[in-house]
Amino acid sequence: MPKFKIKKMKIYSFLFISCSLFLLLSCGQSDPKMCSCLEAGEKLNNYSSKMFTKEITEKDVKEMQKLKEDKEKKCVDYQTMSGEEMLKRKADCE
Repeated sequence: MPKFKIKKMKIYSFLFISCSLFLLLSCGQSDPKMCSCLEAGEKLNNYSSKMFTKEITEKDVKEMQKLKEDKEKKCVDYQTMSGEEMLKRKADCE
């Protein structure tokens, strides 16, 4: 086999392995912003569910507002994301 074909095969092999590794490493990696958004949503849900079992004070209202603003700020990039995509990304955060 001529030398240039061997060299060409080595280059293609290297590119194939490099691309494969990149894809393997990038799949399943969590998106820190998305995970932060999900965490903020969970905090808001947990706090609001407690409001059904007690009298709501002004302090509770302020805390709820703070949690809601935090969630909105962290989730602004994901408002138009489909539910299916959201579930996939949520699985990566767990």
